[in-house]
Amino acid sequence: MKSLLNNLKFYISSILFIIILISCEELFEMSSEDLQGRGLITKSLTHDGVERTYIIYIPNSYNEDNDHPLMFNFHGFGGRAADFLYSADMRSQAERDKFIVVYPQGTDLGGFPHWNSSAPSADNKSSADDIGFVEKLITKISMDYSVNSDRIYAAGFSNGGFFSYYLACNSEKFAAIGSVAGTMIDDSFQNCNALVPTGMINIHGTDDYVVPYNGDGGGSTSIPKVLEYWRYFNSCSVTEEINDSSNGPVTQYNYYDDNGGLYVQHYKETGGGHYWSKGLTFNGKNTNDLVWNFVSKFDINGIID
Repeated sequence: MKSLLNNLKFYISSILFIIILISCEELFEMSSEDLQGRGLITKSLTHDGVERTYIIYIPNSYNEDNDHPLMFNFHGFGGRAADFLYSADMRSQAERDKFIVVYPQGTDLGGFPHWNSSAPSADNKSSADDIGFVEKLITKISMDYSVNSDRIYAAGFSNGGFFSYYLACNSEKFAAIGSVAGTMIDDSFQNCNALVPTGMINIHGTDDYVVPYNGDGGGSTSIPKVLEYWRYFNSCSVTEEINDSSNGPVTQYNYYDDNGGLYVQHYKETGGGHYWSKGLTFNGKNTNDLVWNFVSKFDINGIID
């Protein structure tokens, strides 16, 4: 009888051990999967000895067997990625069109996070290597997730918009860019070295007193000059002007090349100020829609057929 009880205890202990072992394996598998999970994830990497953070959104529609477009969105001067996420929230677009969106955090400058939007010069706010950080971030994200390297985009607000132009001028990784209430630093404008066809969308208000529409005469290039540069760079010779009857103050300008390709687009908000959205819509599309719908038509070789 005693022998039978001992055998029974051993049997029960063995079963419990197996159950615990299986549970631990399942927990490990869940933890591993969570590292590549969906939704908003805050991550960091070290560049030039500085720990840099970013918020990445992996849509529920993400499939590791497919390559996904990658959309960067840069906050303005003094901004925080966590706050900007809600102003420039592209999560619904990411779910619908199956792309990854990332909100990097600029380095701190006396309490004001920022982006350097020109080569090292007096126009820069600091010595932070932001373009190196972004390119390292592209490499890191491409290692962690399935990314379509031909479809990487950048957009930004204010200082983040300045930085998007700088990326287009100095990195061959971006297929298209967008700027909202931002422009080009004169230094970057005069020394732009863009090498690939690059789609560009610009949204700007005429009463923006932070980044004036017609330039400030002290380092910020006027929007008309910026449009002229990107029009010529992309060989755009045809201009189309469209007014949205439901939102009269906003005028859309489309610039086409000789083959009918829409490479440059501008939304001029008469009376508009310094903000990402503020309720701006055009034909029912808000700022997030307008930016994504435009840039997503491009890959690194130009307009997607």
